[in-house]
Amino acid sequence: MRKGSDLVGKPIVAFDTGEEFESVQDLLFDQHNNQLLGFLVDEGGWFSSTQVLPLENVQTIGPDAIIVPSKTAIVNATQVPAINRVLERNNVLKGTKIMTTDGRDLGTMADLYFDEKTGAVEGYEVSGGIFADGYTGRSFVPAPQTLKIGEDVAFVPPETADLMEEQVGGIKAAAQTAGERLQETTQSATASLTNATVDPAQQKQFVIGRIAESDVVAPDGTLLVTRGQQVTPLAAEEAERQGVLDGLYRATGGSISAGLSSRASGLVAGSAVEEAIGRRVLRPVRTNEGMVIAAPSQIVTEQVVNRARTFHKEAELLDAVGLSSTEAARAQAGGALSVAGDRLSATTQQANAGAGNLWERLKEKVTDLSERSAQEAHEARIKAALGRPVSRVILDPQDNVILNVGELITHQAIARAEQAGVLDILLGSVYDKDPEISREELRAPESGDASLEHRERNATL
Repeated sequence: MRKGSDLVGKPIVAFDTGEEFESVQDLLFDQHNNQLLGFLVDEGGWFSSTQVLPLENVQTIGPDAIIVPSKTAIVNATQVPAINRVLERNNVLKGTKIMTTDGRDLGTMADLYFDEKTGAVEGYEVSGGIFADGYTGRSFVPAPQTLKIGEDVAFVPPETADLMEEQVGGIKAAAQTAGERLQETTQSATASLTNATVDPAQQKQFVIGRIAESDVVAPDGTLLVTRGQQVTPLAAEEAERQGVLDGLYRATGGSISAGLSSRASGLVAGSAVEEAIGRRVLRPVRTNEGMVIAAPSQIVTEQVVNRARTFHKEAELLDAVGLSSTEAARAQAGGALSVAGDRLSATTQQANAGAGNLWERLKEKVTDLSERSAQEAHEARIKAALGRPVSRVILDPQDNVILNVGELITHQAIARAEQAGVLDILLGSVYDKDPEISREELRAPESGDASLEHRERNATL
């Protein structure tokens, strides 16, 4: 989706000529259908008509410009009845207060978010109101089916506020609270996952000299390292003795994905991104092209998660709701116990099983990635060797000569060497230096017709 204010002031470029000829002045919105109709280009005046760009005439909405097929995409407002009706009503969205028909104040409209392909409005950014975020003072109001915009107030049905209330304070929030109370039940699972991924000796070496980003507390409540403190060898030893070295490792920026490739880290985020559902977005999440995946203060829904997966922005979405990939994986592993958690021993077993399953999936994925990388590297070595000479004699187990010194490596030679089990010897014997060719070898047997030597000879004749 796109944020409305991002497009105001954007240049409009004609595809056929490449000319930048107009810019967006405002958005044109149909309140009855929750639909963006197009863009206001020129308000007009006494001697000119209002010029608009209908959404259906847009070729591409890019991060830096709006592309249209040609200048003819800009038309007179009177040519588009739906847009003309909106202009006649002269409704101004920004600054309009949104209230439910049963009298609940949802805040003052500041912006809107819409689907760039269909124009459907997905929600509004509002300031103030009963659901405003404590940090930003803003909230995201999902677009209702009906929106009645008056002179000072826009009315939405009570169901809109009910939906927001359910998202912020309902079942999911209760499950998160329960999960926080049962956090201790998943700590052992997290430690096992960390220690299985990164060797404890490497963890200890990693933490020494680093600055702790959070407090590290021993099981008996003793504060081992405070936030902002540099970790000493003695503190690392004590953390290991107390069984919280993994916690110190994470507190100093260590990650369970440190020993894995970035693609394996992406797997963690991809498999655990659903933990973001029901949480409030703290900062915008955008695609590489500038489209908005999740808006600030928006409560993450399944639709938002699917959008993040489509654009491979799972890790960014988790970060935007205040979860690292590791924390999300841990929450996912203990998710079932967060809801049910009456019996501590049972929930601990489920947490360990969940973390174990996640670890097994990680190992399988990393193994697959490693095997694939090894195969790709092997094929690259073969391609690089083909057509080059060998620097030694290549023999099969029966001492038959496959290639002699200086002979070129062919596909047949590769196949025979592989069959004989000596392909590694062949690939390790490739002569990869540039050939040295003398000037005499480069010269043709006789001078060219256009050469100075040939012209001088003809002149003397």
